[in-house]
Amino acid sequence: MDKIINSKLYQNNLQITTKKRIFSHLSGEHNSIFSGNGLDFRELREYNTSDDIRHLNWKVTARIGTPCVNVFSEDKKLNFVFVYLISGGIYFGTHRAKKDTMRDVLANLSYAAFKKKDLVSTLFFSNQIESLNYSSKNKMIIEQDIKIANNLNPLGKQIDYKKLESYLLSSVKQKSIIFLIGDFLELPTLRFLSAKHELYVVIVRDKFEEDIKLLGDFNIKDTTSLDSENIFLDEGNLKKYVELMQAHDVALFTMFHKLKIKYKKIYTDDDVVSKLLQLIRD
Repeated sequence: MDKIINSKLYQNNLQITTKKRIFSHLSGEHNSIFSGNGLDFRELREYNTSDDIRHLNWKVTARIGTPCVNVFSEDKKLNFVFVYLISGGIYFGTHRAKKDTMRDVLANLSYAAFKKKDLVSTLFFSNQIESLNYSSKNKMIIEQDIKIANNLNPLGKQIDYKKLESYLLSSVKQKSIIFLIGDFLELPTLRFLSAKHELYVVIVRDKFEEDIKLLGDFNIKDTTSLDSENIFLDEGNLKKYVELMQAHDVALFTMFHKLKIKYKKIYTDDDVVSKLLQLIRD
């Protein structure tokens, strides 16, 4: 299966699909996020000390007696950072592995950004940098990223969100659009990152892990610690498990709303492109 997924045919079909269905919704005309010295007038507002005095609107200032500046929209290339979060849990999947759905999310977004010749950085991160392609305009990088995603072994790995946030804050200097792609079975640390950049979160899950339907004795292996344990599952245990999963997601979504982070959950049997379009349109 990996050989088929990693084939040239797969990559070409993925690119064609992305061109038709995603990018016009993702970046539009590139004038909705950044402000600058462009030619398109956007708004008039009161002057503050950080403004360029060359943008003062002298007529309005004289008429109302309060310094006002013209604000313009700058049509510029966007800077995208795609972060593939590696943890043991993404090895799991009933329809297919979560890591493969994450790969498709990454590939679709990357092809979309390259279509508009925007800057793209791709980071594979666990508790450290696993791989990094920085600010590239070379489409061949996408094929390398797909290969990395296909071949990576997430078992035994865990995400250190504090290290991730610290790294992105120090390395991504200009305001960027950052997509975080993972299963988010732990609460991330994103408060400072969301204040500096625009964040999108893609939560990749398998429906089975949110609603387990198994009864009896099982040997369970922890994909992070790699420890095995024999457990007995009955209706009471399963109910408690589902309640804990639901409580976790409530806390996760509450944090995203508070930090104004856009997010979308994608299951391993979902149409990735349709879900990404929903994320971008919301």
